Amino acid sequence: MISEKYKVVLLDIEGTTSAIDFVHTTMFDYARNNLEGFLDSSFETKETIDALEVFAQNENCPTLAVFLEGTSSKSEKIKRIVTLAIQRMKEDSKATGLKALQGLVWRKGFNNGELKGHIYEDVPTAFHRWKSSNLTIAIYSSGSILAQKIYFANTTAGNLGTLITHHFDTTSGPKRTSSSYENIANNLCTDASEIIFLSDVTEELDAAKTAGMGTGLLIRPGNKPAGNNEHIAYHDFNTL
Repeated sequence: MISEKYKVVLLDIEGTTSAIDFVHTTMFDYARNNLEGFLDSSFETKETIDALEVFAQNENCPTLAVFLEGTSSKSEKIKRIVTLAIQRMKEDSKATGLKALQGLVWRKGFNNGELKGHIYEDVPTAFHRWKSSNLTIAIYSSGSILAQKIYFANTTAGNLGTLITHHFDTTSGPKRTSSSYENIANNLCTDASEIIFLSDVTEELDAAKTAGMGTGLLIRPGNKPAGNNEHIAYHDFNTL
């Protein structure tokens, strides 16, 4: 069991705790279909403006005002944002601003019961087992920290958020860059060798391994073939 060697379990979400198809189909479709309505109802709120400012900066615009130059009405501004955001979603962009916007839309969906986060059956049992072994559970996903917290608080297995101690997103750095995992280890005040990172993406695991972490490759239904790699493969969390 990993509790004999590690102090922290760092987890990816898509393809690791949850089905890729749920995230890329159900959740992305929800964001695409509801972004315009969300912006129409919350365009002037500080939370939305802050997310839009980062979204504009990700598009190489210094401010939201510069990004929206040439638009006069609220509907025109929203249309420009939605058109570009949907295009970035099609490209599977990991940009922080886009993820922040998605998180705000998803929060509305989870709060009103339209969304429930998919969780593999072995995950809740593993979470409780790890916690009882004094392991720290942390999440590292390209989705915003807000989206992560909402997701695990509203899963098909109930509220698992209380079992998770830390959340990390791309503000810690890109998931395929070793320095991101060094940043996470420093944030956790834990030596990288005492952290195991579990993911379905070999490039992420390579980066974590370079940073000194232990790694495990998840082979879940629907995951892409991993090819040749140096990571121990697991089909579920039952033996971890």
